Amino acid sequence: MTEWDLQPVIKYETFDPDIDEDLDSQSIITWGLNYFFNDWTRLQINYLYKAEEVEVKNDEILVQLQVKF
Repeated sequence: MTEWDLQPVIKYETFDPDIDEDLDSQSIITWGLNYFFNDWTRLQINYLYKAEEVEVKNDEILVQLQVKF
C-alpha cells in the first residue's frame, strides 16, 4: 500500500489445458492497481497480457468496483 491509497498488483500464472500436446500452454501476466476510496470501497484496474505459443490478440483490460455494505 502506498501513501496515496494505491496498491500495485502483479500476478503470473501458467496454464496447460492438454498436457499431451506440446504447443498449447499459455501464460498470463496481470498488472494492475487497486485504489481504496475508504475502508468500504475499492476500484481495481487490471491489464491481462496473455502469452500463448501462437500469439493471439486476446489481452484484456478489467475494471471492477467493490463496495461493502
